[in-house]
Amino acid sequence: MNPKNSNVRIITIRDLWSIFVHRLLIIILAAAASVAGLYAFNKIMYVPQYSSTATIYILRQGNESNTTDTNNDFSLALSVVNDCTYLLKSHTVLDQVIQDLSLNLTYEDLYKRITTHNPEETRVLEVTVTADSPDEAKTIVDEVCTIGSESIENAMGFQQVNLYEYGTQNSQPSNRMQMKTYAIVGLIAGVAVYLIFVIAYLLDDHLRSDEEIEKTLGVTILADIPNANHSGKGKYGYYGKYYSAYRQSEKGHGRRKRGEGT
Repeated sequence: MNPKNSNVRIITIRDLWSIFVHRLLIIILAAAASVAGLYAFNKIMYVPQYSSTATIYILRQGNESNTTDTNNDFSLALSVVNDCTYLLKSHTVLDQVIQDLSLNLTYEDLYKRITTHNPEETRVLEVTVTADSPDEAKTIVDEVCTIGSESIENAMGFQQVNLYEYGTQNSQPSNRMQMKTYAIVGLIAGVAVYLIFVIAYLLDDHLRSDEEIEKTLGVTILADIPNANHSGKGKYGYYGKYYSAYRQSEKGHGRRKRGEGT
């Protein structure tokens, strides 16, 4: 007997595969239930939002047109893109946009609706606005870029901050949940349930087979009771049903004798 290993359970790839196969239906049901729950929640709580993106091109033209000035202008424009982003979302610009368009929004609300992106190694600034309708999103982003371009020129001394491309108009909601999201949620749910079964297997200290008994306790099995694990065969194993029938007949015979004696 090896007491050092008596409380240690070693799990193998075969055990992992066996757990997966035997619990596959539950894993699939858990994944399907998670996807269905997410879909129902999204249907109930979903509010469509639409996005429009406009493009600003930042260019500082010098008085002299030569290669050195052009390179300096390019480096300067790249270095101040973050400053342009800050000015574009400043109170001066957004408050003016709210006033001109008579928006029922506060500065903080409009600020959260605006995102900017600067493609690497370019002087381009992409401005995206999210709103409740495609028309509203386009109107707001065009106004933000128009007023913002003028404010950037005045504040930073750029001679040209051009609104290169007006806002796009997309009839498809920008916040629709993709199929990939549902697939990821289902996969995570299935893996989580599978891991729960694996952990339960590791924490279970019951000995399920002859091999586990010999490996854990270090003893050799000489014999076992036939059908001892089959509860449907009767209390006393395979012959339990015959024993039960015998007991019932004995009780009936005893009652008949008592009846004859009376």
